[in-house]
Amino acid sequence: MKPVLAASRDRALDLTRGALVLCMVVYHAVNYSGADPAVLRHLRFLPGAFVFLAGFGVGRLYLPRWEAGEKDVPLRLCWRGVRILALFLALNVIAHVLMPASYNRQLDLAEFAERLDVILGPGGVRAAVFGVLPPIAYVLAACGAALALGRKGRGAVRLLGTSVSGGAAVLAIFSPLPFNLELAALGFLGVLAGSVNTGWLPLWLRQPLPLLVVFFALQAPLLRDEPGFGLTGALITVTLALLYTTGRRISSRLAAVTPLLLMGRNSLPAYLLQIAALQALFRTMRAMGIGPPDLISAIVFTATVTLAGIAATTTLRIRSPLADRTYRALFA
Repeated sequence: MKPVLAASRDRALDLTRGALVLCMVVYHAVNYSGADPAVLRHLRFLPGAFVFLAGFGVGRLYLPRWEAGEKDVPLRLCWRGVRILALFLALNVIAHVLMPASYNRQLDLAEFAERLDVILGPGGVRAAVFGVLPPIAYVLAACGAALALGRKGRGAVRLLGTSVSGGAAVLAIFSPLPFNLELAALGFLGVLAGSVNTGWLPLWLRQPLPLLVVFFALQAPLLRDEPGFGLTGALITVTLALLYTTGRRISSRLAAVTPLLLMGRNSLPAYLLQIAALQALFRTMRAMGIGPPDLISAIVFTATVTLAGIAATTTLRIRSPLADRTYRALFA
């Protein structure tokens, strides 16, 4: 059976995901290349944007399906959350066993096991990698559980999203938030944003140019300090709104956006591929005694490998039903 993309797919959302994958390439390349760390202040919101977009997909895609009568939506969300959490654990075991010397830390499997309660709880522990995955899993599973309540499910999802994101905003006033709570709160903010009818928004919030102006205005405080929860949430919302509104205008017109659409439809494996590509580049150059890669080389190499990997995976899924079922079991 060939994997068929639904005709009703939101191409602008796929393009937004693909553009976010490319932004994450830049973010990780800055980390690996040894570029000016001050640049990271302007990119710090990107991991949260990945979680926000996962929540946005719940509000934009899953809630309408549930309201249309698809009764398996709660179970699908819960099961997807469980699979992502299992994938996080499996990837960490593999990374700790095969790549204990990461680019900026020493991984130890015993430490990972000993601190698993903290890793899955507050998070932010350097003993773990792929740290955005647990918050995504929690947001999906919690939304699935809320929808399982029945007719009041949509209200429960909104109440949950408002409580977590609003509570996190209040807590952030007094102290830094735990890593997993901050990202999960941004994910629930995405759920709320995805469930909003965009027709209610002011016209200027549906145009790329005003959003671009707001985006650059929000960058100004980052010249002096690290972003807090409120600024991070604002940057994520404006950035993704900018990408989405732009995507609605160009996703059906320009053939050049096809690679972005492809990566957007495979955003989770693309996220994992880019990290694997950077690790391979960093380790190869270090073994050759060259030192860390420069920023441009890291970006070009990683983007190329990621796109090639996703294209190869898509072709394999088309040709092999087993490969397609395996992919769906892991990522769909």
